[in-house]
Amino acid sequence: MHVLRRSQRRRKRAPYGRRLGIITADFSLYYKAHRLLSERGVLVYHGLPQDPIPPDVCVVITTEKEANEVDHPVKVVVRDDAPLEKYIEMAIALLDSRGNPEHIVIGIDPGEYPGFVVLSNGRILNAKNLKKPEDVGSEVRFFLKKYSPKTCVIKIGNLGGIYLYRILRSLLGIDVKVEIVNEYSTSFKLRKTSDILAAIRIAMRQGREISIDEELNKMKIPEGVLRDIQRKSRLRSNGRVTISKELALRVALGEMSIEDAIEITLKKTLKNSSCMKTH
Repeated sequence: MHVLRRSQRRRKRAPYGRRLGIITADFSLYYKAHRLLSERGVLVYHGLPQDPIPPDVCVVITTEKEANEVDHPVKVVVRDDAPLEKYIEMAIALLDSRGNPEHIVIGIDPGEYPGFVVLSNGRILNAKNLKKPEDVGSEVRFFLKKYSPKTCVIKIGNLGGIYLYRILRSLLGIDVKVEIVNEYSTSFKLRKTSDILAAIRIAMRQGREISIDEELNKMKIPEGVLRDIQRKSRLRSNGRVTISKELALRVALGEMSIEDAIEITLKKTLKNSSCMKTH
């Protein structure tokens, strides 16, 4: 009868674990990676390249110089061509699924600078504030390409007003499930510096599935929004001009900045003034 050695028996019995290994003699890398992983709630094992790696360590992070010395089937090799955060995200995604994550949830807190998070199995893969609502579509496309998940759900808070409209327009043509989350019923709506926290909570709530086309057709730009943009144009131009409602609508839809609308109006006003003097 063939008897397994002790090490073989232990390896065969070991279940799939939740630890991520940092295998390197570069202690600067270790401390930076350990801090980033701890912030995300990931259990960490540290070892040197020549050390045996415990069987519950499913993914390891190491350096390009040490990669060939590390005996592990799933390695994330850190190079100098990108921020460490990129490799941390990659390692977490691999840890979550022992491959690319099969299911991701994208949470969006709509606003002038939308909160944007990507979750897999409840773990944060990415979290950031975007520069404008129109960036949501390109970010979603980037992460779909990066992870190639089997399923993806985009969950968006319902209190975004015109920003929600602009976000939905940016998502046209992306074939994923989209849900609108009722933030009134959650009592967690946080503003200003908490957009990312709000996006995380939105991602973790059940929403109402929508058709983007139908939702956009139902939405109207409130007159109050246009009047407010016109008011801001007066303030920013020191009372020289008030932009038209048509230009205010284009500003609201993100098609132009309020500064561009003011400049167009000023040029038109100067031109009309010159024509009147000529006549």
